[in-house]
Amino acid sequence: MSLDLLSCRFLFSSCGVRQPPSRRRVVFLAAGPSSPPTPSTPRSLESSSSRERLVRAAPLGPSKQAPRPVGNNGSRTKRRRRRRTVQEEQEGGCVPSVEEASIRVATLYENGDPLGRKELGRCVVEWLKQGMQSMASKFASAELQGDMAEPNTAALTLDWGSAEGQLGFVIQAQPYLSAIPMPKGLEALCFKACTHYPTLFDHFQRELRDVLISYQNQGLISEWRSTHTWKLLKEMANSTHHRAAVRRTTPRTKAVHSSIGISLKKVRLMQDRIEDFVRHMSDLLRIERDVELEFTQEELNATTMLENNSEPPKPVEYLVSHGQAQQEQCDTICNLNVISSSTGLGGLHLVIFRIEGGHKLPPTTLSPGDMVCVRTCNSRGEGATSCMQGFLYNLGEDGCSITVALESRHGDPTFSRLFGKSVRIDRIQGLADALTYERNLEALMLLQRNGLQKSNASISVVATLFGDSKDMMKMEQNCLTDWGELSLPDLRLSERYAFDASQLRAISLGLNKKRPVLVIQGPPGTGKTVLLAELIVRAVRQGENVLVTAPSNAAVDNMVERLSSTGLNIVRVGNPARISPSVASKSLAEIVNGRLGQFMKELERKRTNLREDLRDCIEDDSLAAGIRQLLKQLGRDMEKKEKETIMEVLSDAQVVLSTNTGAADPHIRKAGCFDLVIIDEAGQAIEPSCWIPILQGKRCILAGDHCQLAPAILSRKALEGGLGKSMMERASSLHDGLLNSRLMVQHRMHDSIASWASKEMYHGLLKSSHSVSSHLLADSPVVKECLQVQ
Repeated sequence: MSLDLLSCRFLFSSCGVRQPPSRRRVVFLAAGPSSPPTPSTPRSLESSSSRERLVRAAPLGPSKQAPRPVGNNGSRTKRRRRRRTVQEEQEGGCVPSVEEASIRVATLYENGDPLGRKELGRCVVEWLKQGMQSMASKFASAELQGDMAEPNTAALTLDWGSAEGQLGFVIQAQPYLSAIPMPKGLEALCFKACTHYPTLFDHFQRELRDVLISYQNQGLISEWRSTHTWKLLKEMANSTHHRAAVRRTTPRTKAVHSSIGISLKKVRLMQDRIEDFVRHMSDLLRIERDVELEFTQEELNATTMLENNSEPPKPVEYLVSHGQAQQEQCDTICNLNVISSSTGLGGLHLVIFRIEGGHKLPPTTLSPGDMVCVRTCNSRGEGATSCMQGFLYNLGEDGCSITVALESRHGDPTFSRLFGKSVRIDRIQGLADALTYERNLEALMLLQRNGLQKSNASISVVATLFGDSKDMMKMEQNCLTDWGELSLPDLRLSERYAFDASQLRAISLGLNKKRPVLVIQGPPGTGKTVLLAELIVRAVRQGENVLVTAPSNAAVDNMVERLSSTGLNIVRVGNPARISPSVASKSLAEIVNGRLGQFMKELERKRTNLREDLRDCIEDDSLAAGIRQLLKQLGRDMEKKEKETIMEVLSDAQVVLSTNTGAADPHIRKAGCFDLVIIDEAGQAIEPSCWIPILQGKRCILAGDHCQLAPAILSRKALEGGLGKSMMERASSLHDGLLNSRLMVQHRMHDSIASWASKEMYHGLLKSSHSVSSHLLADSPVVKECLQVQ
């Protein structure tokens, strides 16, 4: 028996039965005198301490365990092992750890794909590269020296007809690898990689190709593919035994996403769908944005044309001059003067205007939250400067003042021109909001980048809305989701409302923490808002913090009113100018101002004292500079205290409410992840805006009715492209209606009215409650009985 086969038998004694050698034997590698020791000599096995340690550290298989030594032989064996360990440490070798020792000799020749950076890490891959580069260089230089044509000059011959040829290749690579220091702490991975044939061959082939190409570039060879070295390697790569070695003999367990339990292949398909969706929606948003800008410009141009028109003005503008006012409602107020300005919560710049001469404001359609255009005007009330955009903050209780929140700051040239001039305020019906557009695009980018990341709290929601029905079944089989109802027998005992069966089912589904997405379709009169309020209360009772959003401020304020009497700690986040006065006490601005009241009084007292000191020492530049620094420091202290208070309020809140776009507020994002996100009137919201709050929660509930009002879209092209299709409408049809829960009983209309709506829009499924099915207007105690109400 040849020496190389003896070596193979020694190293791989725990492997399976070896195949008989083939008749065909070829020269695989020739080593010159200066090359590292090869397995063709006995010294190769003796000098490679790393290989010896690997073989000694590897335990035998269960069927080939050596008998336990007894008596003196056992003590002698222990002493021999101890001396060997000390000798290895003195030689500076890497003593394998317990984990390293667990690598069995049987794994030295395991089938499968090459191990890459994901399994081994960058340092181990670099270590393999250096060793195989050294081996490839010796292999290629042998052909240049003519050694490949002389099989008897220290060349190692390998058996290509059996697996032992591949084992010999592993043995031959060891001296080159052992000459490279192993990365510290990664010895176990190095041992695993250096004995894995597919990995070694893959690296060797790559490095050999690079070496031969470099020889060709140097003019040492004419064509690297025609070299005898490369042909031998490709002949081995194309052999049946090599292909069998790099093919897994046992079915490989599919790699799955640890968070959602779906195969990585299916996850990649989901990611492709997400990227296509984001690309398409981004294009539609840009189209809609262009139309909005065009519409806004037309609104502003229409006002200008009206001013320059020589004909008598139409009753869309109201001009106030020295108290003589016509009693007509209008969208414009003129001849206003700037009285004062201040900074509100979050740096909001508030400017107070009054009518010249102290007269009352005229009747107007302007209301808090309206988008307005502020500019100076001439004696006739015509606009004289460019428009400053802002929001109507409030109308003064005295009827003589109006407060506007402006984007421009004190000190800006445009803002400075308002002082001492007559000012005109116009309400703009349609105004392209850049912030809304930017936040929608940002949400799409976050969905594409982080949607399926393990760190994303809403990954189950994303997988549900972009996966298929088989994915949903897989998630449920892995106990990651649960699409069933919870058993909540106390639901009928609600002290505020007697729920019907469809409402009870919706609540039980909504309280299931393992259900990522729930769509609650509430036709008119089915008690959707009452149901959501009850659902929020019970979600908080089971320890969840809730984020509630809606596409409009009116819908959000309506939900705030519903929750105000529940005793929950709720906070309404949003532009104070757009929050209804009836719920202003629950707004973040009011709560923070209430907590900072004493602090702000003390701060203002210090500011007043410093300003007085500054006036007294105006001639002393150094002292004045110090006082100015103190004033700046007070401003920074105020800003810091305000931020701390905001985070404290949001952290303590059990329910946070805002619009879909308002959920992108930095304060809400910093408050952390929410357990539950509820989007009311979801049928009226475009899908990109819904992703703003959804990506901040673990699960979501979409409530509304997509059979009623659809999202408002200006561009026909964007509408036809799908921007007008809400997330609620899309989700309700996914997975054979698995996500949908419809409220089936209406409690508002006579059955004659409800039956028409049921037949036309709800496929006849909407039923009328017995309490209202035959109810007439004449049955109301506040209506007088007459013929008209019978």
